[in-house]
Amino acid sequence: MMKVNIYAKSANHPRFEEMLMKFATGILDSGDDAFFSYDEKYYDCDCAVIFGSWKDRPDTHHRVKNDVVKNAKNFVVVETPLIGRGPVSDVMGDNWYRVGLNGFLADTGNFNNKHKGMDRWHVIRKNLNIELKAYNDPGEYIIVALQLPGDASLRGASIEKWCRNVCIDIRKYTDMPIIIRTPQLTREYNRKWLDEALRVPNVRLEKGTKENMLPMLEKAHCAVTYSSGFGIDAIINGCPVIAMSPSSFVYEICDNTVETINNPSKPNRDQLMFNLSYAQWHISEIENGYPWRHLRELI
Repeated sequence: MMKVNIYAKSANHPRFEEMLMKFATGILDSGDDAFFSYDEKYYDCDCAVIFGSWKDRPDTHHRVKNDVVKNAKNFVVVETPLIGRGPVSDVMGDNWYRVGLNGFLADTGNFNNKHKGMDRWHVIRKNLNIELKAYNDPGEYIIVALQLPGDASLRGASIEKWCRNVCIDIRKYTDMPIIIRTPQLTREYNRKWLDEALRVPNVRLEKGTKENMLPMLEKAHCAVTYSSGFGIDAIINGCPVIAMSPSSFVYEICDNTVETINNPSKPNRDQLMFNLSYAQWHISEIENGYPWRHLRELI
């Protein structure tokens, strides 16, 4: 029997705290001890459970998570979903969650999801009404996907400087129009680097919304991303992806350099979707302990 501590104050909103309570229920129903803590201090346990990514910030939820990550033998982190995300907001309204052991990114978390079968993918695509679309051919422009500055998945990288460098590099190979797409949330960017990117010939900036995402992807030649979840949205919807950070969940099957921009790879996506489906769980499955038992065998 394992001792598991669930840290309520790692959540930045009551709906995520409620989700953690359901995670505790699933642990108890699986035969392990679950302690739901409102304390900010880490207590020794076999595994800790937290909500969301962590940054070096003074907010309570970040302090709690940093303490857990620093001290826990193992920890489970629950994050926003990978497949079929709803509109992006500061408090996401999805009832599906990514659940990983000791990390939440492709190259840091263990999701126990290698070489999986198609069973969960069939469940998820039916529930979220998702189908893999045929790849675009040809496309009209290249999308360069910005991310929120300071996002945890950037791990300190400047997304604006990356964007500038990518636009310059793309111009070495093609004159095709480039659209720099902002995330759905409004943030302030370092204008120095963005302005330099916009001075590259035939480059423009477009605000990303949930409503314009699919129309934009349908006409795109390819999308270039760093670690954005937009890469998953793109590849599902038939837009080839160049992913440039190993933390991206499409990095392993996509090209990782703009040298291939004129003829980007169009890999088979089936196994990727099978695997990603084992990294994502519905709130009802969380309450029934499915993701806990799925990851428990790794601890």
